[in-house]
Amino acid sequence: MKKGIFRQTPEEEVAYLLKIHGKDNHSKVFDVVVKQFDVLQNRAQLLLGLITITLTITGFSGPKIAASSLFSKVCIIYGLTFVLLSAVLILMGPLQLRWGTSRCADSISESLAHLIDRRNQRTQRYHWASALLVVGLSGYVGSVIGYLLQI
Repeated sequence: MKKGIFRQTPEEEVAYLLKIHGKDNHSKVFDVVVKQFDVLQNRAQLLLGLITITLTITGFSGPKIAASSLFSKVCIIYGLTFVLLSAVLILMGPLQLRWGTSRCADSISESLAHLIDRRNQRTQRYHWASALLVVGLSGYVGSVIGYLLQI
């Protein structure tokens, strides 16, 4: 048996959740996993909101910033590219619409493990999208700094 804190496989996570909520309480475990999808969706919507604000501001002031210098132009293009990549990853990952009950396996535990695996994949995409957004916002901020310093 493993000791200490360790990352669980989806099957181990199902067993752990059933241990917590009762070995026959699959509905409670399903509710827990669905709530985790809700958290992931809310966080993804927050990122999408930041992306929208960035694109909106760029629509108004982007051309003026880009015209100020080559540095600002390169930074804003770089920044917007990564912000848009983040948006695509958010839309193709955490915000992708698939119902939790649309696929089932031979057992409820296997179905729950599949659902947890899907949650993990979407969480990974969320983390990648967050990183891309940070890189993109850094480029955007660089363009504003270049604009203010006229470099």
